[in-house]
Amino acid sequence: MNTTESNTRMNDLEFKLQYQEDMIETLNIALSKQQREIMLLEEKFALMIKLVESYRSQPNVNENEAPPHY
Repeated sequence: MNTTESNTRMNDLEFKLQYQEDMIETLNIALSKQQREIMLLEEKFALMIKLVESYRSQPNVNENEAPPHY
């Protein structure tokens, strides 16, 4: 293998390495964003569960019964 071929291969490897580093950084940013979104959704879900539980703990109103203002 001559010097030109070695340089070409080295350049190709450097290019591939740079591409991989850029891709890893892009994926890391996307993963971090998704993790924040998941955490926010988990918080909202927990609040929804508390809201539903609070409605369940309220006395039931008979659907066939007219409201008191009738």
